[in-house]
Amino acid sequence: MKLNITAETRKIWEQTLAQLNGQARRLFMASVIVGLGRGGAAWAKRELGWDRTTVKKGLCELNSGVVCIDNVRLRGRKGFSLKLPQLKADLQAIGEASSQTDPTFRTTQLYRRLTAAEAKRQLIERGYTEAQLPSERSLCRMLGELGFAPSRVAKSKPLRKIPETDAIFDTVHRINAEADADAGTIRLSIDTKTTVLIGNLSRGGKSRSEHQALDHDLEPEAKLTPFGIHRPDTAETWLSFTTGNATADFMVDRLSEIWPTLKKTVILHIPS
Repeated sequence: MKLNITAETRKIWEQTLAQLNGQARRLFMASVIVGLGRGGAAWAKRELGWDRTTVKKGLCELNSGVVCIDNVRLRGRKGFSLKLPQLKADLQAIGEASSQTDPTFRTTQLYRRLTAAEAKRQLIERGYTEAQLPSERSLCRMLGELGFAPSRVAKSKPLRKIPETDAIFDTVHRINAEADADAGTIRLSIDTKTTVLIGNLSRGGKSRSEHQALDHDLEPEAKLTPFGIHRPDTAETWLSFTTGNATADFMVDRLSEIWPTLKKTVILHIPS
């Protein structure tokens, strides 16, 4: 079949197709094929490079009036959720193990403290290979889709005073008075303070004595965290330092060290 289609007509078709997509593009191609007559689809495939499947779909829509809905989202490469169906569950478990909620409890958003690189390392420990797993950027996006926001959560700032403040302190004072009145009870106050940097550091203060300090506060020689125990009834104070964090185990160990001394004072006051 030989058709006398001018170059100008072909140019118009190409320009029109470039501006259309989806159903409108198919209907235009089908209209051209119908206008060409018998053998028009084969000629358009050979001369214009039009896809026969697209043309056939357009002819069906043109003849029946039924619109074919395109599901473009299902095209292309399949997602990792289909290739690795267990990946999302494992990533969910890793995210929940290293996340925390909003301390104000105003939202249900979970905040994760781990990076995408750390999540990938833990997935490899669970049996995945480097080639199987997506990139760190994709893992970060998947964690966000699972509800884990990549943000550190600051401690909530307490209100300076609430309506129940006076009642709370009245209760504390009453309980303290009862403890002081009981000969078999010892009341202690424990607290930790800001970490102290050890070294020839200026600390931003002044001194009347001649002390030399480095002109720049570089890396300190050590970092000490003070932990104090105070006994209000005798004004005794025990001060300890740790080079790490003042953990609960560290506090219990310090209490255990002074317990023999405290126990003797309690026994002396317990009536026989």
